[in-house]
Amino acid sequence: MKIPESFLHPHFYSNQDSISIKNFDSKDIIEVPFKYDIAYYLGVAPNQLPWEMTSDSIPHILTGWKEKEILLNSLHEVRDRKEARRQILLPIAWFLQLLFWMNGQPVRGLTDLKTEVGRLKWKPINVDERLDFVFKKPEMYHSYIQLQQLYNESAKLFYKMKALEKK
Repeated sequence: MKIPESFLHPHFYSNQDSISIKNFDSKDIIEVPFKYDIAYYLGVAPNQLPWEMTSDSIPHILTGWKEKEILLNSLHEVRDRKEARRQILLPIAWFLQLLFWMNGQPVRGLTDLKTEVGRLKWKPINVDERLDFVFKKPEMYHSYIQLQQLYNESAKLFYKMKALEKK
């Protein structure tokens, strides 16, 4: 399936890209950014949606991040910016999924991200400005640190939100 225009972004997808939305698996959350979100907007999403089952999907993203975080740290230690840029793009997509999904909704698209993020209830402080910084120069060490902090803050918010739901 061709990627909808609203999900085209130079960091993630181009006009030539396509994804298969015939089968869905939990590993797709990590391997194919925005697959569930795109399928949802195309009307072909599976019955179990990750933003409705955050107790399963969010920890999956956080585990993927922890693994990638180790690699990114070592790449920055040896100052391999080219590979760091290549490796950080997927975790940026995961973070966007995490941010929207923990608010119980799919990522709506990547064209007006600042407005969409602004509407979210659960989010780190100044997330829009911080994400803008990460998007502009993802290969920079400071972008990696900013993304790391966003993940840490979002994980805390997610578990706080889950604790409040139980009350």
